[in-house]
Amino acid sequence: MLYFILKSLFRIALRVFFRRFTVNNKHLLFSEGPLIVVSNHPNTLMDPVVTASLMKQDIYFLAKSSFFKPGIQGWLFSKLFMIPVYRREDVGDGGTAQNDATFVKCYEFLGKGGTLMVFPEGNSFMQRRLRPLKTGTARIALGAEAQRDFHLGVRIIPVGLNYSDPSRFRSEVFVNVGEPIHVKEFKDAYLQDPFQAAHALTDHLKERLEELVIHTETDEEDLLARQVEAVYQDTLAEELDLAKSDPQERFLITKGIVQSIQHFENTQPERVHKLRLDLQEYLNHLERVGLLPSAIKNMPKRHHLAWGTVETVLYLLIGFPFYLYGVIHNYLPYILPAKIAKSLTKDVEFHAPMMMTIGMFTFPIFYALLGWAAHAWFGLSGWGLVAYLVTLPITGFFVLHYWHRVEVARRGWIFLSLFTKRSTIMAHLLEQRKCLMAELESARKEFLATAPQI
Repeated sequence: MLYFILKSLFRIALRVFFRRFTVNNKHLLFSEGPLIVVSNHPNTLMDPVVTASLMKQDIYFLAKSSFFKPGIQGWLFSKLFMIPVYRREDVGDGGTAQNDATFVKCYEFLGKGGTLMVFPEGNSFMQRRLRPLKTGTARIALGAEAQRDFHLGVRIIPVGLNYSDPSRFRSEVFVNVGEPIHVKEFKDAYLQDPFQAAHALTDHLKERLEELVIHTETDEEDLLARQVEAVYQDTLAEELDLAKSDPQERFLITKGIVQSIQHFENTQPERVHKLRLDLQEYLNHLERVGLLPSAIKNMPKRHHLAWGTVETVLYLLIGFPFYLYGVIHNYLPYILPAKIAKSLTKDVEFHAPMMMTIGMFTFPIFYALLGWAAHAWFGLSGWGLVAYLVTLPITGFFVLHYWHRVEVARRGWIFLSLFTKRSTIMAHLLEQRKCLMAELESARKEFLATAPQI
């Protein structure tokens, strides 16, 4: 019951926390067990919540034993269908016997047609990178099949979790579900050498997961890829006749950008170094004047700028009372989750799931208190009270939209200043962008000539 209640609440919370929640091949998650759902692990406790929210069946999770502390935390984790894994880095060599019991429990659960979720990287890293996989997933899958002479039908479903910004509220997540791996196909390899079969299955799983995520080799490579995305992705989408707002197509564009960077790092490292310097100089220049790369690409015409600024100012003036109403009623439940999360841990990887979980309670509790106060102090009741309560979340979202329009106004005023008082700076920015776009376009054509399949 607790699992069902929390799962229902998290489904709602996820739609609020993420501005866009997109799933590719969602139907593959509805398969009947025995299943092992395997995913990359970039966002700690958010990852199992995101994936489990998409599945109808109950899921058992493998989690590191350090989570199962005595008291309420250990009780809660057991009620949420979590099975402890005793990693060597947590308990030393003494955890082997305990892990044997964990494996037996997994075999029994899969034998009954259950669904397991495993994060084979072992740890969570907030990076666009797939770490080396541990062999535990393969050993569980092969062991369960071996007990039934490979007639059980265990399948492994790889899932790629791709966050636009893992720690930020109202960011985006793209869940990329892959075709299942049929474990029985490794029967012959297992009968010859179980150890080698586990490694072969793990290697195959790693290849499949890398297809479903953005995988960069180093932090420097990832930074360069993000910079190219910021400057060039929208233009590239237009040239390839792709939908700029489609997460799956943006994912494919980013995969192509990363592959091209890796190609030129191997063949023309000096060219990549120069591009990195030019991009950094351009982005620093934009930051100094207070603009984003997308603003330059979508730069308004000078004769449209004045009317657009007037229109935005009118919107801000008319909307200000509603904005103020929304801030007064939503500021505390909005700010408290972030404050509490940051006070509980310094690990930024835990901030997003903690903020979302705490917010699941702060908003309903605060709204209930406001409803009680409105009834007790102002005599609101019936439909009047219902109408008041409905305005609370609506104006909360309006506050977010209002801030977006404030940013639009700020950008318009910057452009107006650049057009009228700092035209030399604007000309230099446009020239920098022109040179960068020419270099990126040249690199794209050269890369496509060597890799026509991309």
